[in-house]
Amino acid sequence: MVKRYSIFCCVILCCAALWLCFSLTEAFCAEPKAEKEVYAIQERIFHAHHEIGLDLGYIPDDDFYELYPVGLNYTFNFNEHLSWEVARALWVLNDEKDLKKNLETNFGAAPTKFTKTKYMLHSHLVLKPLYGKDAIWNRGIINHETFFFLGGGMVHYARQADSFSENAPSVSLGFGIKYFLNKHLFLNIRVQNLTNFKEENTENNLWFGIDLGFRFNLTPRKRQESSTINILNRYLKEDEDR
Repeated sequence: MVKRYSIFCCVILCCAALWLCFSLTEAFCAEPKAEKEVYAIQERIFHAHHEIGLDLGYIPDDDFYELYPVGLNYTFNFNEHLSWEVARALWVLNDEKDLKKNLETNFGAAPTKFTKTKYMLHSHLVLKPLYGKDAIWNRGIINHETFFFLGGGMVHYARQADSFSENAPSVSLGFGIKYFLNKHLFLNIRVQNLTNFKEENTENNLWFGIDLGFRFNLTPRKRQESSTINILNRYLKEDEDR
């Protein structure tokens, strides 16, 4: 009897909860004939066809060296959503890790065991699907876009001990955020993965980079004029002439 009474009480409580939910929905929902939401989609600003940049990077996961790539890049923007990074050329500065020094000093590892990354050359296809703006302390606006890139190239390795050198094919992919400092200057923050196909083994490196760049057009772009603005300017000019 107690069990049946408990089941009956649960059913009553469930019905009451469902009735309450539907009642609240009807109370707080918008009117059936409410207008559709309107979204303000703004055009991107600061678009230019050409970009040149100065690259600074850091690769922390090499086994024996801290790697600091430094170099230049050139990018051509087809439109606001698609670009081609034609070339990214980098010279790599190497700083020995304690592991390498320990292997050579305490375990007699031969210098021919360690190859250095000397320079890199890559080209990427860049997709830019996301764009937005942020308020900085409510005192200014900074525009930015998120981009993804995929490409390939070559990484050169060398050893001083036996004059060994190798050019390894490389695949590069990653993502980043571009901040527009003004009409021409921008700052890129990027993360990318390098897969280098060396003769002895395949090597993966994670890269953190920052680029300071300059965008420009070789020819002036056509000025987009609004009919509303033209009418307003005409009225203002007529008012000044009176």
